[in-house]
Amino acid sequence: MAQVFNKTLVLSDIDGIVDPINNQEDSLHLIQSFVDRWVREAILMHEAEKQVSQDMGLDQLVRDYRSSLVLNNFEQALFKSELDTIITDSDIKQYFNANKEQFRLSYDIVRYFLIKLPENSQNVDAVTQWWTDKEPALLPDIKDVLKTNRAYFVLDQLQWHSLQNLKKKLPKKQAQRLSTSLDVVLTNNNYLYFLKIFEIRKKGDLPPVSFVRDQVEKIILHGRKMKLIEDKKAALYQKEVNTENVKIFTN
Repeated sequence: MAQVFNKTLVLSDIDGIVDPINNQEDSLHLIQSFVDRWVREAILMHEAEKQVSQDMGLDQLVRDYRSSLVLNNFEQALFKSELDTIITDSDIKQYFNANKEQFRLSYDIVRYFLIKLPENSQNVDAVTQWWTDKEPALLPDIKDVLKTNRAYFVLDQLQWHSLQNLKKKLPKKQAQRLSTSLDVVLTNNNYLYFLKIFEIRKKGDLPPVSFVRDQVEKIILHGRKMKLIEDKKAALYQKEVNTENVKIFTN
């Protein structure tokens, strides 16, 4: 179909290019476009190969790259077939307790409730009443009310957040006065702020396990992958080292 210097494009190289449902004219256009693109790339590659210096070690780079691809493909297949990906709460706690020091906080974190509601919202009284009691059973209803009034809210008592990010959401004066157990309602720039601080942990403190759970899971999984690879290497070595497939030459 085409030849550029010592490279040849044959008919089998375009298998799959033409869709059987295309008409003849469309198919011919697709083939011509493919051939043209192949010729252009082959000419460019020929010129590039002329510019490659002999001391570049290109062949070794290609061999190394191929080895890397083959090994990566082998490892991915190994992980898919043999890796234990189930990580339990017990696994998480055990790893965390054994490695607490590496998880000390690098910034302050906080658990809180926050509602930012326009003062003129028609449901201010309902929100204020719920805030007084904070009845968990009514939480889904109050979230619906807040969505209707286009209010901003964070109402997950167990979720940890950056303390600095919380400060950015508050009036400046209040942001400078945050402490555990704080429960206030304040007004600023035509908005009502309902703020409840449940807990603050400072930079350098140990975090709750829930805060670092995803990180711990990734570490555990990575460790399992490395062990699986090393175990497979050892097993293959023991299987082959004393066979005719392995020959070690010494002086």
